[in-house]
Amino acid sequence: MKHPDCFIGYLMILVSLVERSSVSAFPPQNIPQERLTKSHHTINVYGIYLSAHQFLLRHNFVNGTGKPVSEVLSEFFGNDGYYQSIFYQNILKITDHQNIVQKELASFAHYHVNGEQILTAHNYVRSLRRSLIDLAQSRPDIDILRERVGQCLYTLQQFYSNTNWVELHGDTIIKEFGISATLPVSISNLSDEPCSDCPTDLTSGLCKNNTITTKLTSGYKSEQDIPKPLSNNQGIGKCSHGSQDDTSRLKSATGGIYKGRSSSANAPHFYLHNEAFEAAKLATIYFLSDENDGLFSHLGIYLTKEVFQIKSKKEIMDYSITFVIDVTGSMSDNIASVIQGATTFVEQIRQSERIPEKYILVTFSDPVDLEENRVTNDADEMISWINGLTVSGGDDCPEYSLSGLITGATLSNHNSSIFLYTDAPAKDELRQTEVTEIMQRKNLTPKFRVVNECAGRRKRDTYRYKRQSSVYDSIAQATGGDVERFSSSQELADKVEEDLMNELSIIQSNSSQAIYQNNQPSSMSIIKWSSTITDQLTNIEVDNSIDFLRIEINGTSNSSGILLRHPNGSLVDLGSQDIIVQNSDFLTILSIKSPPKGQWTLEYIGSNPLTINVTASSSFDISSYLREISSEGFFYPISCNPVLDKEYAIVVLLENIPANSSISSIVLVDDKGNVVTTIVANLLSVTPNLQYFAKTKFYKQIAGVQIHGQDSASQQFIRTSKHTINPVDVTLTMKPFIGDLSLSNLEQLEFTITNHGRNNKSLTLDVSDDRGYIVDNRSIQLHIPPGESENKQVFIRGTHPLTIVTVTTSLKDEETQIVLQKLTKKLTVSSAMRPTCNFTSLGDTCQNQRGNGSNCYDVIWQGSARVNYFGVGIASLDVSSSSVNLTYGPLWSSYGPLDVTLQGDCCTRSIVLTATDNDGFIAQCRFNLFSEDSSNIITDSSDPIDKKETVLNLTILGAAIGVALAGIVILTIGVFLKIRHSSLKSSKVKDDTDIQIEISRVEKKKPKNNKRVFRWKRKTLTRAKLVAKQQVGLPLMSEVGNQRLVVQNPHGFLLSHKLRVDQPLNHQLLPLDHANIRDHRLKSEDSLVDNSSVALKTEKKIEFM
Repeated sequence: MKHPDCFIGYLMILVSLVERSSVSAFPPQNIPQERLTKSHHTINVYGIYLSAHQFLLRHNFVNGTGKPVSEVLSEFFGNDGYYQSIFYQNILKITDHQNIVQKELASFAHYHVNGEQILTAHNYVRSLRRSLIDLAQSRPDIDILRERVGQCLYTLQQFYSNTNWVELHGDTIIKEFGISATLPVSISNLSDEPCSDCPTDLTSGLCKNNTITTKLTSGYKSEQDIPKPLSNNQGIGKCSHGSQDDTSRLKSATGGIYKGRSSSANAPHFYLHNEAFEAAKLATIYFLSDENDGLFSHLGIYLTKEVFQIKSKKEIMDYSITFVIDVTGSMSDNIASVIQGATTFVEQIRQSERIPEKYILVTFSDPVDLEENRVTNDADEMISWINGLTVSGGDDCPEYSLSGLITGATLSNHNSSIFLYTDAPAKDELRQTEVTEIMQRKNLTPKFRVVNECAGRRKRDTYRYKRQSSVYDSIAQATGGDVERFSSSQELADKVEEDLMNELSIIQSNSSQAIYQNNQPSSMSIIKWSSTITDQLTNIEVDNSIDFLRIEINGTSNSSGILLRHPNGSLVDLGSQDIIVQNSDFLTILSIKSPPKGQWTLEYIGSNPLTINVTASSSFDISSYLREISSEGFFYPISCNPVLDKEYAIVVLLENIPANSSISSIVLVDDKGNVVTTIVANLLSVTPNLQYFAKTKFYKQIAGVQIHGQDSASQQFIRTSKHTINPVDVTLTMKPFIGDLSLSNLEQLEFTITNHGRNNKSLTLDVSDDRGYIVDNRSIQLHIPPGESENKQVFIRGTHPLTIVTVTTSLKDEETQIVLQKLTKKLTVSSAMRPTCNFTSLGDTCQNQRGNGSNCYDVIWQGSARVNYFGVGIASLDVSSSSVNLTYGPLWSSYGPLDVTLQGDCCTRSIVLTATDNDGFIAQCRFNLFSEDSSNIITDSSDPIDKKETVLNLTILGAAIGVALAGIVILTIGVFLKIRHSSLKSSKVKDDTDIQIEISRVEKKKPKNNKRVFRWKRKTLTRAKLVAKQQVGLPLMSEVGNQRLVVQNPHGFLLSHKLRVDQPLNHQLLPLDHANIRDHRLKSEDSLVDNSSVALKTEKKIEFM
């Protein structure tokens, strides 16, 4: 297959081999039968390219006068296209984050702006955007910022596909969506019926002009959490989404308003698809690059470049100078030396032949949220910042130095130095791997300068202190850096001066090299690797794009046994001027300038087996991606090892392929370079970068992916991408966690483990984090039969605002002790406590009504919910059905809890209650009235549904039995206590899931300081059993089946404790503010405040003695 020269542009034409799709949005990739259909990928390419163009012009990075967009971008990124390829790959990453929401959260209406959840979707994007900006301004993490961008853009773009905005306003945009506190539009209320019937046969293409409202609305979609309400009038009703898989389009109002595709067979408003695309593109550009409201303006120049990879070749080649400085109080004796040395450093560097592209100053302290960072290209401004440094706080020895180092590395240019000054080891030593990875990825050199380490300060245990101190040495060894320790400030000052002279020397020596490199291809491409034995020939394909060939031969230092032949068969003279030979212990390297094109051969005459690695200086390179194939045929990102004998897609991105080249196959190779599989390559996209794909199954480990083809001169070429693929027979998935961990609240991380093999599996699920935020279930034993899955939950609580926690999850085979799957997820903690929502009771049920019976209006149910919040008040409470009435108290207070009563008829299968705080953050409770077997279900989500769902299924019979059993148990307890202690307090059963009890217990010893001491024991029976002798203090709740006690203050503030059988506890509840949050494990002795009632909710027996 021949191709024209792949020009650098911003138009993306994706092609995928998809027969049909039930994707109810802009699709993730374009569809060949619908060449006019635009995907999220297409929108992103247009939107981000044009936003980058505006960014470059606004900040004068390039002169764009009279030049088209493609020429401006080409001029900025460089002549070989390598850095534009990096920019484009970054767009792929952003699109991947969109695709995860689209696939994994398909059943939740507000992510897709369905079910008239317009305000909820708006507040969701608005809160996500705010958390993104907070993170950028406090502790930037590029991966998280990029993820949040993708999540925001997905819902923003869906607004134009799934609402009637385009029907009302064409391809204009609503600038306030996801940005402002309010939307300046009239939105349909729950009682409005904004659509009229239209033909349900999508192929007719006749579902037009069926919106009969001037208000903003969106369609309902079957199988999502907001069901379409029944219509009271013939021929009109709520709008449906209307895609092929949406059965709600068969009920009034029939049809739909979806316009995410250009085909009448798949979208009722297909004829408005292009207008929806144009609006989504313009909204993306506004959201990113508007001068006042755009994300770029909030991120700032340097973070915008990092998050969106808007970097020129010159910038990558240019270096930066970064100082990471400890400003805790113990540095008071040393800070003057650091200031003096650093200012002199900057003064001298600015006068060098090659000045830094930017200066970066990061200061860290304790607690970690006191960290600050500043970036400038003005040396005077940098000196002013350094001279203004002051110290305070930090009374223990270890400090959060690695967090500061990560921030400095994130902001630094490639190939640069970072200087860290401190007098303490790393308190956050668990982030060592993260530091090493970013240092290696950007080729950064850390220089640790440590003075009077922990002198005169409180140390932790000796073992941990030594481990924390050695972290610096480990990082330096892995990254080519160094560590210097000093006993005095003067020694430190002398070292700063020495560092200056060394850095100047490096800069001078690299200056001419940098000029040379700016005119060379930007990367070394991997041609192939192989293992060979005596007399075996290795073919080396050299194509027209290769300027420099490097052959690394491991296993011999004797080049006399190496026979290298030109494409014409003549023997290469290894002593010629065009070839450089380097020999060391069991290693020979041949470097060949301007090698003749064609197939070279290498033969070894010797006894040892060899490993040969062939690389080349070439603008032509590839990268590869593994993709999961959905049931509709679309490709989605995969974050773990693939499953044996399951079909996946290998996607290969070709960067700067020579003009008029052809691609024949995609080849998978093992770690010895042996071919495992050869597959015909299929075209996936043309511009701005050429992509091919192949579908395949995996049966053994893969080490690399190759592309084979021919250039315009029919010369064969090979390019290889290192890509380890290790197929296994189990999968580990984590439910997407959108947004922040709510400060100091319990959050639930949900995992699904599936055994795809033929035998029973005994596995261990290990979950850990680098900040100690996970509160229990760190190691879970699993025994899973073939073809079955288990769902597991782990609880986490972030106690410090605006911190980043990395959660690592691994799945290990107990028999072999081999880790089969591993996931890593970065989470952030919110700047304030955010609302949570729990349904607390069901009350009267809908019994066996299915939601569509003739008497469903006559059957009334009643339930209750509680919204907890702290510090930020609730702005609104909304329910998803007009048949539900809400009763609740005033919303003026900034402190909860707020109790809500709900009452409605049985004509709706599910209810969603949404609480929105004054900052736009949402929490949702989910309430299902009907299950598949006609039983009632309470779905209890204690936090926003985009974070977690805790589901409690109770049948009517189960509820009755539960109430009866609870009553019997409590009566039995009462009799037992009366006989044993004669001091039983009264108890009252509220319903089958909540028990309101005043607990008494035996005072084991005399009160001290007005505290009561009691003992307790947990028993593994089926219902709650409470033995009490002395009245207990603050409200107490045990979450269902999760072995967790939560102590809650009257303002809704949660403290969590880990249950441990027969282990004593000593814990005094202190005034509940941020400073006094403590983590404790329950033991058998506890001290609580008197004179409060206790609410216990549990499926376990707990005994207080």
